[in-house]
Amino acid sequence: MQDVYSAPPMFQWRQQYAVNVEEIDHEHQGLFAAAERMHQAMLAGLGKQVLQDLLAKLVSYTCVHFAHEEQLMERVGYPGLNEHRAQHLDLRSRLELLRKRAAAGEVTITIEVAQFLIEWLKQHTATSDLRIAGYVTSDVKSRLSPLPEAS
Repeated sequence: MQDVYSAPPMFQWRQQYAVNVEEIDHEHQGLFAAAERMHQAMLAGLGKQVLQDLLAKLVSYTCVHFAHEEQLMERVGYPGLNEHRAQHLDLRSRLELLRKRAAAGEVTITIEVAQFLIEWLKQHTATSDLRIAGYVTSDVKSRLSPLPEAS
């Protein structure tokens, strides 16, 4: 069995995930950090203790972050906006279901949340969000005002 303190990170931000919009990248980095805290807590046998706080933060995160992404896509005329918005709606719905199940004390919920985070980061953040980066050129970025600050 691997020592918890020497376990490599499962969720690690890499520059290749950047959409090159500072506010969005900063928010993504926060999601990776939260997911890694969950991973480390699970390795230490403390997953259930941090789960409720993590899910509360993720619910808050999705409200702010998805709004920022959608505002950006609207402002640049991103052609995949409706599809991306539908993905956000699906992620929010799934997250809320996980939150309710965790509150009810389901036994396997910690592992399911970790699997959800892996899918979210790999399929959405590192794939769908990168399509936005391909669309948002430096010319388009130069015409944008900063996104509203997260509260």
